[in-house]
Amino acid sequence: MTASRPMIVPVHNDYSAWQKALHWTVVGLVMVQIWSSGGIERSHADHVAGLEPSRLDLFLHEIHTFLGLLIGALVVLRILLRVASKAPAQDRTLHSAVRIGACVNHWALYAVLLLLPVTGIGARYIDFETIGPVHVLLTRILFLLVAIHGAAALWHLLRRDGVAWRMLPSRLLRGR
Repeated sequence: MTASRPMIVPVHNDYSAWQKALHWTVVGLVMVQIWSSGGIERSHADHVAGLEPSRLDLFLHEIHTFLGLLIGALVVLRILLRVASKAPAQDRTLHSAVRIGACVNHWALYAVLLLLPVTGIGARYIDFETIGPVHVLLTRILFLLVAIHGAAALWHLLRRDGVAWRMLPSRLLRGR
């Protein structure tokens, strides 16, 4: 006798093209932020040591600052789209605690992605010693939230319920 697997109802409704574009643009920009953050650390260390920071590190510092502001603006736009367009319906086969956790994680991601540019600007232009550690802490919280988000997406892919596929560009879904 074989145990039958419970039938999972696929969720087919997608996010809008704009929501998907903003999501993946922010993902890409956050990757650049991670890469460029080393230049900030090195330029501050050089400054403390009385050395002139390298031009590359100063350039990376500028990239990090301005892309951080861009991420903040894109997240504001993403939130406005989410409020105006709503997110696709949640999979009702999931336990309510999982659905609540997903909602909390999404809004926590938005909050951290909004606070990071604020604390980054504060650290750069107001008080690095006080605000800088808050910025670093928020970065670590972001990594945790992204790990949870990524693990949930992988879980949905393995579950084959269609939830994770809703955020992928439509052409990938159709194999074009």
